[in-house]
Amino acid sequence: MKMNELKLVYFSPTGTTRKVIMEISANINLKSVSYDLTVHKEKKPSLKFKSNDLVLFGIPVYAGRVPSTFLEYFENLSGQGTPAALVATYGCREYEDALLELKNEVESRGFKVIGAAAFPTEHSIVRSIGLGRPNKQDLKGIADFGMQLNRRVQSETSFDQFNIVVPGNMPYRKAGAAQLTPKVDVTACTMCGSCAKSCPTGAIDAKDPKKTNKKKCISCQKCLRICKQKARYVSGTKMKLLTGKLNKACQSDKKADIFL
Repeated sequence: MKMNELKLVYFSPTGTTRKVIMEISANINLKSVSYDLTVHKEKKPSLKFKSNDLVLFGIPVYAGRVPSTFLEYFENLSGQGTPAALVATYGCREYEDALLELKNEVESRGFKVIGAAAFPTEHSIVRSIGLGRPNKQDLKGIADFGMQLNRRVQSETSFDQFNIVVPGNMPYRKAGAAQLTPKVDVTACTMCGSCAKSCPTGAIDAKDPKKTNKKKCISCQKCLRICKQKARYVSGTKMKLLTGKLNKACQSDKKADIFL
C-alpha cells in the first residue's frame, strides 16, 4: 500500500512519551505530522485520518488506564480502516489495562491496530524509580520497534490479516489518581503564568496561577517541571508516603513489551 503520512497523536505532560514517540517516528520512512494533545484546548480539534495514513498513538499510563484527558479528544477522532500503532509509557510499575483500553478506543473509531508496545520509563512523580529511562539501551529497542513498523507498512498491501492481542482486563480497573495537587510558594511565584498555559486540563487559573482546581488536576507534574522559580511543589508528607508505596510496587529494570 502506498502510504500517505505518519500522524503522531500523543499526550505527554512531562515529555517522556513524546521522546519515545519521536524516536519511533525517526525510524519510519514517512513524513510526520504531530498532534500534541498535552496543551489544553477548550475546543477539541478534528482528528480525521485517511485509510493510507499511519497513526501512532502515545500515552503515559495513569493508574493502569489511559488518561481521561487524552480520551476527551476522541470525540472528534475517526479513521477509515486506518492502520495504527499504540505506545504506552509507564513508570516501572504495571501498565495493566491501558493498552487494551487504547486499542478498543481507537478500533471503535475506524482504526486497524498493526502493532503495540509498552515501554517502562522514569516515574513521573517519584523520579528515582526508573531514573533516566528511556536510557540508551531502551532507545535502541524503541528505535527497533519503529523499524519493524516501517517494514510492515512498506511491505503490506493490506492490514486486514493482522490481529494484535494486548494484555488487559474488561471491565477495566477503576480509574484513579495520585491526588498530588501541587501547592504554591506564594513568596516565590512571580505570576508569570507559564504553569497555567502548560496545564493539560486547564486546572490552573490563568488570571491567578496561585489557584489550582483540585477537581481538574490530574497530578501530571507538568507545572512543577515548567516553573523556573520552583514555586510549585508537592506536600512532603504525601510524597514520602507515595515514595515508600511505589518503591515496593515498582521495578526499575522492567523490560519493554512489544506486540507485532
